[in-house]
Amino acid sequence: TSAPGSAAAVRDAARLVLDDASRATPPLELDYLALVDPSDFTEIGDDHTGEAVLAVAARVGATRLIDNVHLTFGSLGAAS
Repeated sequence: TSAPGSAAAVRDAARLVLDDASRATPPLELDYLALVDPSDFTEIGDDHTGEAVLAVAARVGATRLIDNVHLTFGSLGAAS
C-alpha cells in the first residue's frame, strides 16, 4: 500500500476516481493522467518530495477536459 500523502497515494486515488467516472453515463474516457515535475514535466517517482503537477486530460462525449493541480509532497514546514 502507498504511504498516505505520498505521490503514489495521490496517483492511486486519482486513478480510482477516474476509473469510477469511466463507468458513468456518459462515460469519461481518460486520455492521460500524469504526476510530473513542474520544471521539466517528467514523471515523478512514488517517493518524490517537493513540487509536482497532477495533469489529466479526458473526454466526456465530444468534450475534451484538461486540468492540472499543483501539489507539494513532503513536510510543509521544512526549509527548502
